[in-house]
Amino acid sequence: MVAIPNAGRIGDMPTSSPFPEGIYHLRCDKADFGKSAKGQNKVDAQFTVFGPVEADEHHGRKVFETFMLEGEGRFRLRQFLEVTGEDEDFRLEDTDQLLKREAGAVITIEPARKDPATGKSYDARNRIGRFLPIE
Repeated sequence: MVAIPNAGRIGDMPTSSPFPEGIYHLRCDKADFGKSAKGQNKVDAQFTVFGPVEADEHHGRKVFETFMLEGEGRFRLRQFLEVTGEDEDFRLEDTDQLLKREAGAVITIEPARKDPATGKSYDARNRIGRFLPIE
């Protein structure tokens, strides 16, 4: 048996329940290239809430986004890159170019749902409605 240093109480661990809707500051901490179910190129990104100051109880919470690299869904990636300072000549050539970028975001709550095709249930979760510049 190996003791876990600084083991925390379960009650002090974050839950997966959504945090309130609003405008938050996000930082991209992880970006992984992959393929969608339809075989299209995509980037799965993980964002961490770091602001604003008045939302400090939610700092450190995670929000996830899938950026499509092909087709009509690319508008989300464009929106993110534009609010983080890129112009129309910028080329995303590596997922590392997304890391540490910061943006404001309108965060919404997607209600719990059941996939009619598979019968699988999904808990309510936070979603990025749109990206905004941090003011």
